[in-house]
Amino acid sequence: MLAGRPAGKVPTVTTATTPFTHGVASFDPTADTVLLWTRVESGVNALRWHVSAGETATDLVAEGTVSVPEEADGCVTVDVAGLDPATTYHYWFTSAGVLSPVGRTRTLPLGPTDWARLALVCCADPSIGPLRACRAVAEDEVDLVLHLGDYVYEEAKGDRPLEPEHLCTSLEDYRIRHAATRSSPDLQALHLRHPMVFVWDDHDVADNAWRRGAKEHDAEEHGPWEDRLAAAARARHEWVPSRLRDADDLLSMWRSFAIGDLAELVVLDTRIPGRDEQAGDRPEAKDLRDPERSLLGSVQREWAHERIGDTSRSWSLLASSVTVSPLELPIPAGHVADAQMPGGYSTIEDQVICTDEWDGYPAERQALLGAIASRGGGTVILSGDVHSSWALEPVLDPDGPEDQDPVAVEVVCPSITSTPMGRQLPSGWEELADVAGRVVRDQRWRDLEHHGYVRLDVRPERVRADWFAVGPEDETAVPSLMASWAVEREGVPHWVEATPSVPLGSAAEDVRRPGLALDALPALEPLPDPSPRRWPAVVALVVAVLAATGLARWRWRR
Repeated sequence: MLAGRPAGKVPTVTTATTPFTHGVASFDPTADTVLLWTRVESGVNALRWHVSAGETATDLVAEGTVSVPEEADGCVTVDVAGLDPATTYHYWFTSAGVLSPVGRTRTLPLGPTDWARLALVCCADPSIGPLRACRAVAEDEVDLVLHLGDYVYEEAKGDRPLEPEHLCTSLEDYRIRHAATRSSPDLQALHLRHPMVFVWDDHDVADNAWRRGAKEHDAEEHGPWEDRLAAAARARHEWVPSRLRDADDLLSMWRSFAIGDLAELVVLDTRIPGRDEQAGDRPEAKDLRDPERSLLGSVQREWAHERIGDTSRSWSLLASSVTVSPLELPIPAGHVADAQMPGGYSTIEDQVICTDEWDGYPAERQALLGAIASRGGGTVILSGDVHSSWALEPVLDPDGPEDQDPVAVEVVCPSITSTPMGRQLPSGWEELADVAGRVVRDQRWRDLEHHGYVRLDVRPERVRADWFAVGPEDETAVPSLMASWAVEREGVPHWVEATPSVPLGSAAEDVRRPGLALDALPALEPLPDPSPRRWPAVVALVVAVLAATGLARWRWRR
């Protein structure tokens, strides 16, 4: 790596044929480093990489040679150091005179910082439809994309072809699934234009995974759990690299990022390292109210509480793949209803609870909310997973009085393609989902119907969240603003409805980042032929139960 080298000449390259099979990407930027990624076809042993302060090779600031690791599925990651903070860079790879796509990335700020902008995404299953929300994020102007999990799905939920055609259980399966997902031109466009911080969730491994298993994992059919988990983690790190806490431990994903003196992005791994089995899944699982029930594990818990308690920056942006605030449904329990529970849900203590969220770990949540309360304001929780959009205000004791002040606000981002909550019911029953949503406590706003993403504007005195709808069937990938809410740094953390955001690309927007021309992005993926939505057979059973019992309830498929 040659940081600060003199300007060079534009290389003579050709793009007639390319070994770069899945574009380029960047991950985990800091104030002076960034991870650059690409993938090449077999037979390529080494690459040149280049980083420029401009859009050509005449402003080179760093370059070098990297070997293509053996047994890494052709994936290459370069950790580039010596960069300037809060700076936009362009980068590319070359192989035998062939140029990769030119990507854009950005380092994080250092010191006094008056503004940062993030995009939040989660839950992208290409078998359901094109990843149009990724295209919309690519065309937005953000410093960083935070992906909250389910980057890939171990089992396709939709009707569109997706390789491999079977459930992913082996290293080869997960590699093929990553390659198939990354072949999306919409996802490639996002990676081409913005750096990403990623943390996985269950479908990146197996539905309702925990540290020693998963609800649907059958050792006799799928092999030892440890082998499957190791395979998913290895494929993930090859395709979506991160700055591991321990380079030898692919499960050490929890980490944090300083955004100048403005904020710290604290990224939790709520899926594997410290998670106990979900309550109610098996008789030997710990009781829901067991004070020893863990979601984070002792090491991560101590670290997380310490990071939350650091008030040297205005904001603590706390990223959790699963929703922290209660999303319990006040529906009577019963063995018939229990038999129809959707994945992740159980009826416990006369409450319909998604035991896969923080609802299933109340003691762990109480400890986390206590750490947030001790900080004294300035915490914004960022979460996803539930295929819906929420503006929530969690309180210290979710089971306590209704008049408690919130200790934080929570932003729940919608799915990219995975079926939204409100669409899990057949025609005529959608309103029940909305009725159930209204009774969730500590909420200010919700949307249960749309795909999309969240844009988060962070300033010293205020954080603003804009929820955008972008459907997989959208032929233009133009986002539609659903809602805007803001929270002030001083005082009790309450969401306040904000003035609607100006249109994307408007001259009125205070955008300071040099652009990567939109015409440099891959073309939109063609829309699939219309086909009827495939509803799970269990919906028919739910309807029958509702008709027989008169219970008003909703379900969703994660």
